[in-house]
Amino acid sequence: MKNALTTKQMAYCDGKTIDGGISSRELMRRVADAIYGGRQWSGTIYIVCGKGNNGGDGLALACVMIDNGIFPKVFLCSQASQDGRYYQDILMSKGFKDIYPVESCDYDCDIIVDCIFGTGFKGQPNDKYADIIKKINDSGAYKISVDIPSGLDGDSGRYTTCVVADETVTVEYAKTGLYLNDGKDMIGKLSIIDVGIGLFVDGVNVVEDKDVAILFPKRKRNTHKGTFGKSALLGGCGNYLGAVRLANMGLCALRSGGGLNAVIVPQSHRGHMLGTVVESTVLTLPDDNGYFLFDKDMIDEELKGVDALAIGMGMGGRYDENAKIIDYIIRNYPIKVIIDADGLNSLATDVEMLKCAKADIILTPHVKEMSRLSGKSVQDILNEPIQAAKDFAGRYGVTVLLKGASSVITDGREVYLTVNGGAELSKGGSGDTLSGVMLGMLSQGIPTVESAYSASYLTAFAARKLVGEYSEYGVLPSDVAREIRMIIDRQNGKI
Repeated sequence: MKNALTTKQMAYCDGKTIDGGISSRELMRRVADAIYGGRQWSGTIYIVCGKGNNGGDGLALACVMIDNGIFPKVFLCSQASQDGRYYQDILMSKGFKDIYPVESCDYDCDIIVDCIFGTGFKGQPNDKYADIIKKINDSGAYKISVDIPSGLDGDSGRYTTCVVADETVTVEYAKTGLYLNDGKDMIGKLSIIDVGIGLFVDGVNVVEDKDVAILFPKRKRNTHKGTFGKSALLGGCGNYLGAVRLANMGLCALRSGGGLNAVIVPQSHRGHMLGTVVESTVLTLPDDNGYFLFDKDMIDEELKGVDALAIGMGMGGRYDENAKIIDYIIRNYPIKVIIDADGLNSLATDVEMLKCAKADIILTPHVKEMSRLSGKSVQDILNEPIQAAKDFAGRYGVTVLLKGASSVITDGREVYLTVNGGAELSKGGSGDTLSGVMLGMLSQGIPTVESAYSASYLTAFAARKLVGEYSEYGVLPSDVAREIRMIIDRQNGKI
């Protein structure tokens, strides 16, 4: 897995590296060398530099360029930092005269290198800088941002005014804001350059192909359906049977590795499910007009032998009755339980029930559902999605999969990001498919956190594969459910 750091963590690692004997000026030079050497430079090049060390990186890049026979124009937004001034003096000692105040910039160039704000920037650019950023965005030039697009929050990925980069070259470790919220839309192509900054903190783990593939070893031939666990999906109501069908569709749970599966629906809808479910067993609980009723004895009957349960998909809005079912199951069954969709809204009526749970629980909220569960505002969660998920998971002893542009998975200790999701998943039913995939992994014994991040990654991976055929607009959750079976190459340990 790759590491992603918060801005404070990055500053700490930077400082420790400098304390270890590598000067800030030397790091600037290394950054400049790595940026220059990693890409083709042609046409007219402008470097726009701010007052901090990000601006110093730009001045060091100009030094490297002229040493290689390339002569950019450098525009200063304000006086350079002390280390930046060091490289400005070197430029002047070489007879380089193309250093101008930013007010004289016409933005008529082929490449603009954005070195205005670094990762420490917070808040909203003032009018002067907002105008500069707007002119950069309107320029038509190819835009390369050093470390982070100027104006983007390095922790949350939120912004008010921000450079929309074609390419972002970030130093040593990705910053969490490059992946969260709007960050993924602002950074363009992301490159991570190695300049020798040490890792002195526990960062966030960014999930990659190999981290998921290792969870699917080649299976022995001498196995049977019971070897890989029994799972159950509990959901559906009169208006939302499609949700539980999607979670079960193409038997997501089986296609992602589980052995046996049951679908538990309201009694009055049993006939509707029988026509669409083939491999799964259809079980029922009592209902009132198509909505579940709590019945302890029937729950005990239908959950016999179940290793993992997903509850909530299409369960409907009778949250108090649903909450009774959830409370009974998680208090009395030491199994793995995914709570999703209407299950989360039901849980929100009494979230303290989690503290009495015997079950090993995964919650899969989007931001609004997380707000209902935690009592935090949507804006507060968007500003600190990692911390919001981590705090909740730690407080209640659960695993949280907070769904978003990049999904945050945490048990309150370790944090994982799946960053491969896209707009093709922004459709009703995608979460139901995700829960089905996750359920199959849980039932065959894959640990809770690993099941959560691998299911998130695989669902996004499958959806992305389908974009070429259907476009981001046209990929349906049912397409993703079918595609899951195609993407795991157990023979070669690859995805």
